[in-house]
Amino acid sequence: MSSAAQVDCLPGSVGDVSRLIRTGAASTRPLLARRTGLAPSTVGLRVEQLLKTGYFAEVGVPGSRGGGHARRIALVESAACVAAAVIGERRVKVAIANLGGRILAQRSATIDPSRSPEAVVAEIWQTTQALMTEVHVDIRDLAGIAIGVPGPIEHATGRVIYPSFMPTWHDVSLSDLLAAHVNLPAVVVENDANLVALFEASQTGRPDDHLVAVVLGRRIGSGIILGGQLQRGYNGAAGEISHVAVPGTSAIPCVCGVPNCLESVAGGTAIAARLRSMGYSVDDMSDVIALSQSTNPDVLEIFRDAGTQIGIVLGSMVNLVNPRKVVLCGRLSSCVSVVASIRSELFRRCLPISAQDLDVSATTDVRGGELKGAVQAILDEALAPGRFEHMVSSSGDA
Repeated sequence: MSSAAQVDCLPGSVGDVSRLIRTGAASTRPLLARRTGLAPSTVGLRVEQLLKTGYFAEVGVPGSRGGGHARRIALVESAACVAAAVIGERRVKVAIANLGGRILAQRSATIDPSRSPEAVVAEIWQTTQALMTEVHVDIRDLAGIAIGVPGPIEHATGRVIYPSFMPTWHDVSLSDLLAAHVNLPAVVVENDANLVALFEASQTGRPDDHLVAVVLGRRIGSGIILGGQLQRGYNGAAGEISHVAVPGTSAIPCVCGVPNCLESVAGGTAIAARLRSMGYSVDDMSDVIALSQSTNPDVLEIFRDAGTQIGIVLGSMVNLVNPRKVVLCGRLSSCVSVVASIRSELFRRCLPISAQDLDVSATTDVRGGELKGAVQAILDEALAPGRFEHMVSSSGDA
């Protein structure tokens, strides 16, 4: 993350004013004066500074008869674009979005799991360039890119730390690899579960919500939102539930070294291994999802047991962080037997006060949440108040 975004913004500063406008807390000069306590002349100066960046414009209110009170300041959604990419074990998804978060174009491509991080990042940038050409975006108008990875990310450095499905990616800095191709104003590298959490939280309509998003696919991970803020923990490992020991038995080896960790017992790859041991042909997650609808009681028991193991861990998690909502995401969230078992075990283990009014449900966007969350993450970074402080001070207009 660039130091420009880390600049502390004092109340009433140009960065603070940009935040109030972008969040909708205040969108006219009189409202900004009331919210900040600044004199109207000072508010006018702050607004003019923001207008000069090209990212904001002052427009009239439809149906108004005019006057200073009838004009609002709004983000110019076409002023720039952002890119978002999500790396999976076998696929990479890339999108271009405007500053309002609307995805203008996106592509999904199959990748070889054995490919090097350098090769995957090169492909991400090539795809990004192709999408920019498709939507007529110049490189100078690309405000930044977010890259989602299925594994722990050390937040301060953006390094990938022991991803279970991509062990050769350990200690890799994706931002450094991207810098070999392009120098962008903002780059975010984030755990995919955190991106899903950001997206799911944006859908609740509660800016200060308490939510846990659980990604159930080949791997298992979670993102935690408390009081509307993403919780990364001390160095980025918050929500890494995949390697918690559970009572079940591992079906696959795991790099974590924890005997019978949740991912090796109940993750999608572990379920696939159990199904193959029963003689079923399982090549990918689509085959796993299809078999979850089987009427074979032995097959159903595999899915129910996976849900129970996940529910054990989530029950403890709910007691610990006390969310209002638990959203089950990822491909396995479409498996009715898994979701039902998770809910049953989770509520069985929750304290009454933790379970009170707790909403546990599957996502309405099984496969798109992480990419939309990545768009949100890079917008939050590219439009951070500190960046506008930096723009204004760099222009000599401070």
